[in-house]
Amino acid sequence: MKADQIAKVALRRFTEHGYEGTSLSDIGEEVGIKKQSIYSHFKSKDELFITVMNEVIGSETESLRGFFSQECPDTKENLKDFILMLKNRYSSSEENNIKFILRMAYMPPSHLEEDVIGNFNSFFLELEEMICKVLEKDFKEKACSATLAFMTMLDGLLVALTYGSEARFDQKFKAAWEIYWNGLVCEEKV
Repeated sequence: MKADQIAKVALRRFTEHGYEGTSLSDIGEEVGIKKQSIYSHFKSKDELFITVMNEVIGSETESLRGFFSQECPDTKENLKDFILMLKNRYSSSEENNIKFILRMAYMPPSHLEEDVIGNFNSFFLELEEMICKVLEKDFKEKACSATLAFMTMLDGLLVALTYGSEARFDQKFKAAWEIYWNGLVCEEKV
């Protein structure tokens, strides 16, 4: 039970303060144990971080699979709902997974950078495959390029959300979504 509590507190602290700004002493204090007791569950801060990262990626991968496994006959609404779901989860005060992913994918701990970026790249490649399957229904041979354009738009929106504000996200989403979708539909008609 304590290992789960430690990981939960660590997730929030890594999300709010980054790797460098999170201390095992602070985690232990919040959990109600001494720093030394954390070592009976995790060998180091690095191991705790990697454990948290793997749990978040696993949880979010399952969440994505669940989202995209639901039957949705309208591709446009499915993808739009996906983007808005990410925004809402990011904005939720009770949610840390999306914030953790974005913070650590963009600014990983330097000494763990290779492993962290590799894990997040795998996560985003799996997301890309899911998006491609959604787009294949309506855009067949254009699905791969439509997916890359979608992921590029999504990257920009997530950066706006991370470093800007919800208002800036909304502004960019409205403009980018219409151009993206209308470009797909117009290209299909040609």
